[in-house]
Amino acid sequence: MNLSRMFARASLALFCSAMVFAATPASAAILFESGTLGPTGIPLTELTSGNIPGANVTPSVFNGVRFEVSVPVLTSQVGGHFVGSLGTTGTFFGAIVELDDVNDFPDSDDLSTPDVLGSTVLAFPEPSAEVFGNLEVLLNPGWYALVFGSGLFGASGDGAMVLNNPDIGDPSYIAYVSSRWKNLAPTDGIEFKDYRFVVKGTIIPEPSTLYLSLLLLVTLFLFRHAILH
Repeated sequence: MNLSRMFARASLALFCSAMVFAATPASAAILFESGTLGPTGIPLTELTSGNIPGANVTPSVFNGVRFEVSVPVLTSQVGGHFVGSLGTTGTFFGAIVELDDVNDFPDSDDLSTPDVLGSTVLAFPEPSAEVFGNLEVLLNPGWYALVFGSGLFGASGDGAMVLNNPDIGDPSYIAYVSSRWKNLAPTDGIEFKDYRFVVKGTIIPEPSTLYLSLLLLVTLFLFRHAILH
């Protein structure tokens, strides 16, 4: 094999490697979190007795939070701070829903409409712990909701979200309760706070400088090779 042909193959290999590198997201990180994780290891009885605040997660009560992404991202996991009943193996779902804006709600009560982009099933821990479920969804810039509940997507348990996680900023919490979606805010007559909602994933990178440099290198080499032959 002559030198020019070896160089061409090496350049093409580097070029292909650069394309893969440019298209591969960086390591997964937290894309959104509504609050800082509070103390874990709390039994459900502490919530039901009123010692620690909580929010039900059942087939008739869903909890959610709106969040915004400003660049394209690929989610990998969703989760938060949950607790289930002692000795049970109940499950719950997590779903990502596309919204029109910061004031929008999911289009359906049973999350059956196309605005639901993906879902996952998680197991309630006992005592309380931070748990995650795998959920890979590509999100373009815009508004979304992360919703947790039961009775859908194969989930069938009862439990709660522990509300001891100090809010970060001013999260926009929502819930499906009393057969309708509503804001969890004083304006709607109900206020819950200090949830732990988390979305993990990666930012989709722009084409790297390496990619562009190798593209130019291969183009110049092919042009020179064409002139010489």
